[in-house]
Amino acid sequence: MAERNVSFPPIPNGVDYLVSVMQLLGENPSPRDLKYAVLHLQAASEVLLKARLQIEHWTLVVKDAAKTRKQHYLDSDFESPTHAETIRRLVEVVGIGISEADKKELLRFARTRNALQHWGLTESAPAVEVRAATVLDFLIRFLDDQLLQGVHSRDLVTCGATSV
Repeated sequence: MAERNVSFPPIPNGVDYLVSVMQLLGENPSPRDLKYAVLHLQAASEVLLKARLQIEHWTLVVKDAAKTRKQHYLDSDFESPTHAETIRRLVEVVGIGISEADKKELLRFARTRNALQHWGLTESAPAVEVRAATVLDFLIRFLDDQLLQGVHSRDLVTCGATSV
């Protein structure tokens, strides 16, 4: 029997999350669909934004590079920066233009996910859908502008992310 592997490099992993989000946000999503759309969309946001930092330099995805050795990074044995710090590094270190409105929505959505995951969420479904659509739009633009030119389509197919 052939060995089975799980292989989701950062960009295909983020794209796979986005595919899941688009499936979950189809026509008339249930509350459960919205729950998983929020969780997967925030995961996509974190993975894709940090993937761009990683392209620039591995130390940018480490919370405190001064306290981390490269081997820790290679072993995935490190803390990564917060979402707000990730966005700051993209703008101030890498030089990527992210509008104030997009920053605000990315951080607001992260708070929505945190509430849902850690304390529970009771909110208007249409409001959550609008917020998710705004972040999804940003991430699709970010993918196109910053990430996909370096990824071969076969890498996206390999992880199952074929619907983007």
